[in-house]
Amino acid sequence: MIEKFQNIIGLILLLTSFQLISQNNLVEITDFGANKGNLEMYVYKPINNDMEVPLVIVLHGCVQTANEIADQSGWSTLAASNNFMVIYPQQKVENNLNKCFNWYENTDISKKDGESETIKEMIQYAIQNFDIDTSKIFITGISAGGAMTNILLANYPDLFKSGSVLAGIPFQAANDLATAYAAMQGNVEKTNEEWVAAISENNPNYDGKYPEVVIFHGIDDPFVNIKNAEIIEMQWKGIHKIVTKPIIVSEFNGNRDITKTTYFKNNCPIIVKYEINNLGHAMAVDPGTEKQQGGNVARFALDKNFHSTYWTAKFFGLIND
Repeated sequence: MIEKFQNIIGLILLLTSFQLISQNNLVEITDFGANKGNLEMYVYKPINNDMEVPLVIVLHGCVQTANEIADQSGWSTLAASNNFMVIYPQQKVENNLNKCFNWYENTDISKKDGESETIKEMIQYAIQNFDIDTSKIFITGISAGGAMTNILLANYPDLFKSGSVLAGIPFQAANDLATAYAAMQGNVEKTNEEWVAAISENNPNYDGKYPEVVIFHGIDDPFVNIKNAEIIEMQWKGIHKIVTKPIIVSEFNGNRDITKTTYFKNNCPIIVKYEINNLGHAMAVDPGTEKQQGGNVARFALDKNFHSTYWTAKFFGLIND
């Protein structure tokens, strides 16, 4: 009886730190850590979990919110049907007028400070307070969120199994606003060795496995040039020491606008890149109720008969076939 009472009290104390958000059933957690990056934390957790579950961190793009990226991407819907938890970090206007994650600010991309460390604190909070399978932690993001995704993968490779970068920027492509604009246009000049060294030298004593990476990018992206996808591909290919040629599939899944490139190592897909024609700077979605469908059309979410979230979750190993 006492043990039952203690469990009830513990649950009440945990819930008192939540601010309920009606849309998408997201819940705000306000006391997750030191929060030097001054971000907000929202979570989606399927209701009847009595076992350890995977965790996905989803980073929104500029001018977006946690609720908007949840609705547009369909991540919460997939989480409900496949039993995993989602964290949606949210930027504040006082940090960035356009609500972009500050992927080009030295403090915010640091391992031990700013937004990068704050997002890591959110993950640590989830591990400590929920039943999380620590071998199945993933991260994904679009645009500025894609750039920050690459930063988290490079900063904490031991934390993530895989990551997904949509319309993102390579690691250490910029360190201020001026170089950020150059990076977005693909005009940062480094050798292949320098791009790879940016990640390896960021982790000089790390000898573990690096995350697998899937990349999505619009061929005609007017804001973040597709050169960035090519550099990200090369950067992680170098980190994984992949020397074999990729398998390239045009008209992937019958879609003439999608080209898929896959690099294998030990017969396992390690790096996958989807180049999407006529997408611009957006997330590819496919509204509907069929298995491979999902997401909703919005300003930065375009119907391409291709649900990038589904294929990301498939790459992560989260889809229950």
